[in-house]
Amino acid sequence: MQALTVKVYQMDHGSSPTKICKSVVDEDIISNLPEALRDKILCCLPIKEAVGTCLLSRTWRYTWGSMTELMFRRADFASGNDSADDDRRFLKFTDMFLFLHNGPILKFCLNTVANEMVSTGGHLYRWMLMLSRNKIKEIQLQTSIRDSYKVPSSFFSCDELEYVYLRACVFTSLHLPPPSKGFKQLHTLRLEYVTVEGNSLGDLVASCPNLEKLNIRGLCSQSNINIRSTKFKVLKIEGWFTHLNLHAPYLTSVWIGLELNSDTVGASTTRCNFNLSPFIASLSDVETIRFHGHILECVEREFLILKQPKLFNRLTEISLEINLGDLKEANFALCLFQHAPNLRFFKLKLISRNSMVPRVHFWESIDRDVCLFQNVEVVGLFDFTGSFAELGFLKFLLEGAPVLRKLGIIDKGLDRNVLKNLLKLRRASKDAEILILEACFPH
Repeated sequence: MQALTVKVYQMDHGSSPTKICKSVVDEDIISNLPEALRDKILCCLPIKEAVGTCLLSRTWRYTWGSMTELMFRRADFASGNDSADDDRRFLKFTDMFLFLHNGPILKFCLNTVANEMVSTGGHLYRWMLMLSRNKIKEIQLQTSIRDSYKVPSSFFSCDELEYVYLRACVFTSLHLPPPSKGFKQLHTLRLEYVTVEGNSLGDLVASCPNLEKLNIRGLCSQSNINIRSTKFKVLKIEGWFTHLNLHAPYLTSVWIGLELNSDTVGASTTRCNFNLSPFIASLSDVETIRFHGHILECVEREFLILKQPKLFNRLTEISLEINLGDLKEANFALCLFQHAPNLRFFKLKLISRNSMVPRVHFWESIDRDVCLFQNVEVVGLFDFTGSFAELGFLKFLLEGAPVLRKLGIIDKGLDRNVLKNLLKLRRASKDAEILILEACFPH
């Protein structure tokens, strides 16, 4: 390095400033940074560029080999030519990097979502074995859904994990650890496009005594899933499943969406066994409830909450995919509204699962003196068709929401005269504004 000349101006009392020239000896300022700071700098770089810092100086030659946070992205190896060659270069680079790495790896991220890689699963088994020996605390594996793999047994040896995100994987009970040897520090588990065999999901949750957030998207299971936890705060389960039993009384946010398997003969009549009534009745601290897909088809004719008077005083937001003309589903919604005195926002995606259901006067029969929407401020109604049941609910809402500010309606091609009549409906709130929307309603 060249010498650095610094010009310093010294001020004497009662005189003009005197210029003093000082020469600073050759000094590698970056290399003299604290080791933790150098590690942070490398972790912010793409992994190939981080390795390239070995050319900076002797001090930096092996610094990349002790990085604590690793992010391998297949997209960083795209050459625009032969994709198979790019795959091989990426896999070889990752293999060599992990083989030469020296020191703890606290965070490992892999992203191959956009690529259909060959034999990624085989490499994952080897990489996971290396990680299990490096005090790993966070694992994120974003792999292609066309390249699913069984979760390696070595994954369950990473007993210091705090955060996990796995994609396109299969869970079996074969390699699960006993609850006494599980993930004691894991607080967040996120799974996407996951296939569950047996009660492996429930057993996995049981081995995570401090798990607070469980987020599952694209679940596929034909087995009995039993999930019990007193530590859950946030729970989201979306996918196709046939048996679900939940007990998590201290949830603050719950989101459950049930899809039907289109490959199943008679899928439209397939019923999911889900203990929805006792699950809802057991909640004590819930603030947000979202039920989408076909989950409300699991509702019993007589909703259990009616037999157990209980108020959800913290519940402020509800989102439902619902057929307001179905007596079971309408009664379920009514029960939630009756037991949520502090509800402020709710959103309904309106559907009609059975066009042969006879017209019912459910919403018109409810006592108008009972104000269910005392604190509701914002409401969104999606796919509004103007059916008899939907119009009955809309009138019931407007007449019973004294502080309503905005009602957003996304219609499905309603006649202009119908829309004009909607805007003329009587409202309990003088500030209520009805908006006919075309875009997605904010919530």
